[in-house]
Amino acid sequence: MSELKPLIESMDYIQFHFTTVFGDLKSVEFPSRIWDEMYEGTGVDGSSLGFLTTEQSDMRVKPDHATFAILPWSSRVARLICDTTTNDGEPHSLCPRSLLKREISKAVEMGLGYRTRPELEWYFVTGKGDPADNGGYMDTVPHDKFYFLRRVIIDDLLEMGAGVKTIHHENGPAQQEFEFTPADALTQADNTQMARMVIKTECAMEDIIGSLMPKPFPEVAGSGLHIHQYLTRDGENIFSDPEKGISDFLIHFVGGIMEHCDAMTAVLNPLTNSYKRLVPGHEAPVYKSWGVGNRTALIRVPGYERSARIEYRAADGGTNIYLASALLLAAGLEGVKKKTEPNTATRENIEKMTPKRRKELGITQLPENLGEALDAMESSSFMKKVLGSDLFDLWVEKKRGEYAEYLDAERLGETEALSWELKHYLRRT
Repeated sequence: MSELKPLIESMDYIQFHFTTVFGDLKSVEFPSRIWDEMYEGTGVDGSSLGFLTTEQSDMRVKPDHATFAILPWSSRVARLICDTTTNDGEPHSLCPRSLLKREISKAVEMGLGYRTRPELEWYFVTGKGDPADNGGYMDTVPHDKFYFLRRVIIDDLLEMGAGVKTIHHENGPAQQEFEFTPADALTQADNTQMARMVIKTECAMEDIIGSLMPKPFPEVAGSGLHIHQYLTRDGENIFSDPEKGISDFLIHFVGGIMEHCDAMTAVLNPLTNSYKRLVPGHEAPVYKSWGVGNRTALIRVPGYERSARIEYRAADGGTNIYLASALLLAAGLEGVKKKTEPNTATRENIEKMTPKRRKELGITQLPENLGEALDAMESSSFMKKVLGSDLFDLWVEKKRGEYAEYLDAERLGETEALSWELKHYLRRT
């Protein structure tokens, strides 16, 4: 606290940021002059946030003092990222950040470090709901019309302490992408939530919408949130093998993810709109598969780097990055412990395979809609164990209701279904 206090005192206001079960970033603000009263956190109404029933609504947010950062668009204001706790100060059963910390601690007990590198894709959308430019993959000016806005977003992230690798226009009109540099999974989840906020804030200042909605425009590329993963021991990458290239650790980690990916899809792809992206033809994975350098696979081991890693390619911007990271880690570590073998790796284009060939390789299809994904989740003891019964039950209840609402709209027609999704997801995702 002593090191942080001078930074706090240099600000006029402090915001406590925290994430709900379903991935929404929330904030409570206070004048910095009352820091001595607030440094251990404050109470919030969990029922208004969708966490709890009204009669069980009290909960607290507790700041992580290592996450201090000044908001680039408001130099008088700083933020601290928080965990949610019970009134007794214990990690709350519905706190996504605490859940990720718990799974990371299990890896640490095994002598392992877990690092990630998300790639974020999103669209710049006009107030009328159209793509804001007509550019294509890695286009330059003048086709890359909003290059300056993308650069402002990256400047903000760098200023707030995130590491950024490549930045470019993506395939779709007005679609953008950037990649983080590798970092520990908790920091990276914090960075991802920060990036969502930065994208939406800077877009609002330009009077456009920044949306990570998976498939806002039916005829063009969808937006994903690919999660690159690294497993280390004593700082060394144990996914690599000096002779084979990829290690047994990597193979079994992939095996664990493959065993549970159907059930995890309900969290990694949690929107009805998610499944309009997971269709053939736009580099979005449809089948449970893996391979070196294979961009049609669910799990890709990049083929152009010496240091092996895995890339989970199905997740999208609707996911709660804390839960996504926790589930991928838990599934992978279970695979390592059990020495789970995945199906056969392939370099072939999986979308162009015959059903017979896919069957030979043990390749089956991911859930095709949110209902199927929830069915898989409900039948999974793994999901209930990792998420805990409170979070598991709340997720299924709320997502079943969401899916039922969507089906009501879908019965009225395809146009009505998309309108329902745009209303619910375009601005909030």
